[in-house]
Amino acid sequence: MAQQTMFLKNTETFAESLARCGVKFHFAYPITPATDVMKRMAVILPQYDGKMMQMESELAVSSALAGAACTGVLCATSSSGPGMTLMQEAISFMAGAELPCLMIDSMRVGPGDGDILGAQSDYYMATRGGGHGDYRTPVLAPSDGQEIASLVPEGIRLAYTYRTPVLFVMDGVTAQTTETVNLPDYHDYSAEYDTSSWAYTGTGDHPKRALITGSYSHEDGYRMNEKLRAKYALIKANEQKWQENSTEDAELIVVAFGIHGRMCKDLVKNLRAQGKKVGSIRPITLWPFPEKAFETLPASVKKILVVEMNLGQMVDDVRLAVNGRVPVHFFGKTGGDMPMYTLAEMTAEVNRLLGE
Repeated sequence: MAQQTMFLKNTETFAESLARCGVKFHFAYPITPATDVMKRMAVILPQYDGKMMQMESELAVSSALAGAACTGVLCATSSSGPGMTLMQEAISFMAGAELPCLMIDSMRVGPGDGDILGAQSDYYMATRGGGHGDYRTPVLAPSDGQEIASLVPEGIRLAYTYRTPVLFVMDGVTAQTTETVNLPDYHDYSAEYDTSSWAYTGTGDHPKRALITGSYSHEDGYRMNEKLRAKYALIKANEQKWQENSTEDAELIVVAFGIHGRMCKDLVKNLRAQGKKVGSIRPITLWPFPEKAFETLPASVKKILVVEMNLGQMVDDVRLAVNGRVPVHFFGKTGGDMPMYTLAEMTAEVNRLLGE
């Protein structure tokens, strides 16, 4: 497949990747640090027979997203923490109605309106459903521009294979980083999936359809939730993704995603050069969380360090995955510095845990 090399902000890389992968509608409302996605979409999407629509609020964004998803058309939105909060009712509806779409959350410091600096404070909201009811959405966490380009087709596959909203998350630092990326030519990935059995496109070629996510029948409610439970179990079994680095003989493993997951490459390289047995695990899917990466930890592992740009959220999932077999330590803060921890600070904390 032909490629085009570009030098873009990662928010712009998201826009280019979405447009080149077949997104027809992008609904959004401006919010830092995600606004560059909608700005670039407004320029490029018409070139691919699509349209970006700026709505009057995030509530309108999510309603439009749900409406377009009902027709089977590939659609997307981009926002940040406060905007994603406003969208939760519609996201819960789309999960219950089994409607595929793509969403991007460029995380900022919270709660409340927070600060526009980068953070990873939306982890709970992203991985626990965020709205009401027993539901989850697949969550992908790219760490650089090239991974964004490779994960967008994967996100479309997840959305249409499992008929579910799919969420991409990146900290504000990653979102605003500018770097080189190789982008593929246009290919409409959504066209590979048959939506004729469920999409709402008029009754010219099928009987009337009704979209119902609530009922006064207890049996209906039970069947809907059992269907979702089975689907999420299937996603959890088949769709865990992560990247490992030098874990086979590690005494300490650093677990991080986003910008710090990316920094772990240099962290491990530098410490290995000093003769220190340090490895790293970078979750790529935050849900399903890559529990399989922790099921067969080598006997050499004595400690795990979780680095996050928040006050401790992913560390809960690491502790659940480890299940008490190895002590799990947390190193995180939010607000202020960009990124919250430098490579030197991460190295110092690893050395402290190693007793050096």
